[in-house]
Amino acid sequence: MISLRLRLFMLVVTATALVWSAAATWTVLGARSDIEEVLDRRLREAAHMVASLNYSGSDPAVPAVAPPMVDPSYERQLSCQIWSLGGNLVRRSGSAPATPLSAGQPGFSERTINGVRWRVYTYLDPASGLQVMVGDTLAVRQQLVTDLIAGLLVPAAVGLVALAALLWLGVNRGLAPVRQVAAAITARGPSDLQPLGETGIPAELTPLTQAIDGLFARVTELRARERQFLASAAHEMQTPLAGLKTHADIALRSSDPETRTHSLARISLSVDRTARLVRQLLDLARQEGEAQQEGRQQTPLRTVFAMVEHELESLLAERNVTLRLTPPASQLILPISEEALLMALRNLVENAVIYGPGDADVIVGAVQSADSVGFYVEDQGPGLTADEAQACTQPFVRGQRAKGRGSGLGLAIAHAALANAGMTMSFEQLQPTGFRITAVLRLS
Repeated sequence: MISLRLRLFMLVVTATALVWSAAATWTVLGARSDIEEVLDRRLREAAHMVASLNYSGSDPAVPAVAPPMVDPSYERQLSCQIWSLGGNLVRRSGSAPATPLSAGQPGFSERTINGVRWRVYTYLDPASGLQVMVGDTLAVRQQLVTDLIAGLLVPAAVGLVALAALLWLGVNRGLAPVRQVAAAITARGPSDLQPLGETGIPAELTPLTQAIDGLFARVTELRARERQFLASAAHEMQTPLAGLKTHADIALRSSDPETRTHSLARISLSVDRTARLVRQLLDLARQEGEAQQEGRQQTPLRTVFAMVEHELESLLAERNVTLRLTPPASQLILPISEEALLMALRNLVENAVIYGPGDADVIVGAVQSADSVGFYVEDQGPGLTADEAQACTQPFVRGQRAKGRGSGLGLAIAHAALANAGMTMSFEQLQPTGFRITAVLRLS
């Protein structure tokens, strides 16, 4: 991949070369026009000056001679002829051909004589009866323009090369702070996440250093959360594992069938709790690693409700709880993936069954308005206070009145799954008893 230094250098040099070329072209075209104008003015002035010498038409004619070879130099550029109105050559300069330079029409004209192209000005003087023709070859003019262009372009090319060298040094020096930032980051150890700060950093690099410092802060927070998560997970795993070990020892040592059966039943409960905890840990890790959904799926709530009812069938039977879906909710389609909705609804319903009273109903209903859509899970339990509800969206946090086999992960998993879908959770204490958790997506 091309380096930033080379990219900046090429951009600056290209822009400079384009501007320089445009300026040089403009200068050359303007100079060519000015040279043509000056040379034409010189022809006209020379013709008028020769006419003012008052040559007589009775002067002996100059014998015709072969014209010299035209050398495109700046010596003897002008050629002059004086003709009588009768067509006789009165005088001519040494460089002028014997053939008339023009057809005799006054003013400027061009004519080819012996393969040489001439630019001629003809002046008619009726008082003296003479025609004065003054001209120069286009080869001389072209040589003059070429020399002028070379005089402009050669220094310009040399200057452009010198400027490129200066630009390379300038870009290299200008990027020194970037290399300093890179060196500062490279020199750090894996655990050094202190902010870079903005001292001595150019204003153009401030957004970069701020973004890097923000990344360091997020990584620091993530590492702290990971440490807390691992410590809490290890603590939560100790309880069911300790129960497994204890009841396994009892079952092995006891000869009483009733005691052994009781220990095996407790082992089964501990295995269920451990399996649920592992599943929740995996669900939470997967949801916290998910990016927020951009293109949302359309998932019928009744489809996910049936899946949750089937997965929690044994728990519902154990607690003698009836799971009901309201008629509006059975028609509801939510803009969320099926996996995320299943994870959220399963954990919310599971919490309602575990922490709510037995022999009761858990209701899943719909929330719809002009600018929002969502669902709620309602139970008959004591619920949570407002402060407890917000705290319980963090892993391994449980309400003060929580009892039983929960691990404090259900609300955290549901919150993470819904947040990735752009949905928000709210909590409501019902009267005279009951608790409702609502998940809503704003449509506008």
